[in-house]
Amino acid sequence: MENIKALEKFGLSEKEAKVYLACLELGEDTASDISLKSNLPRTLIYDILEKLIDLGLMSYVIKNNKKYFTASDPHELQRILKEKEVEIDKILPDLENLQKIKGLKRPRVEIYEGIEGMKTIMNNILRSNVRDFYAYGSSRSSYEIMPAFMDDWHKQRIKNKVVMKILYNNTKQAREKVKNIPQTLKYANYKFMPIELESPTATLIYGNKVVLQSWTKEPFAVLIEDERMAENQKRYFEELWKIAKS
Repeated sequence: MENIKALEKFGLSEKEAKVYLACLELGEDTASDISLKSNLPRTLIYDILEKLIDLGLMSYVIKNNKKYFTASDPHELQRILKEKEVEIDKILPDLENLQKIKGLKRPRVEIYEGIEGMKTIMNNILRSNVRDFYAYGSSRSSYEIMPAFMDDWHKQRIKNKVVMKILYNNTKQAREKVKNIPQTLKYANYKFMPIELESPTATLIYGNKVVLQSWTKEPFAVLIEDERMAENQKRYFEELWKIAKS
């Protein structure tokens, strides 16, 4: 099931993923046997196999007037992803230009839901090419929800020398977090606000963006892109920084 979910994220449908996995196990085989292995009707199999052939994930040979299908090496998935990335890189400038509103600088608001949405928000910080960012308000850790991702994210942040300035609520949980994962605090300054409140919400400020995060069981974030709001939030943060303690 995990393999199917991963292949769905890659871009295959559930049925396409089942057929591809079945073919990997079978080696070279007929559509009838693939149908049995994948537990899908034979009427669907040929269409799915054709789609996988078009994607470069399947090939076939004809022996004794019969077609035998073979799944391509799994490394082909990486090749396809790289090709997609190259194509997206080519059109990114055009997409960014489309996103801009000529003559207007009005606030833009976006909502991101679930773990994947939170990952998008965090990656947006690094993609923004900012040299620093601010965070305050949360006593919960994103490490509780997506630890492996946050490990990789901090490694990339440190590699890029992006400085973070954090105000934690003065809670036992926040102090333990600082103590237990010190490797994530390189290129970081932090203090504790005189607030002993466990809170799943946090505010991030970077560039011309403000992000309100909620690290609950069903996490979500609201991104607000507005120059004046971001500047006001930075000034508010600096005032809080003055009264916070190390």
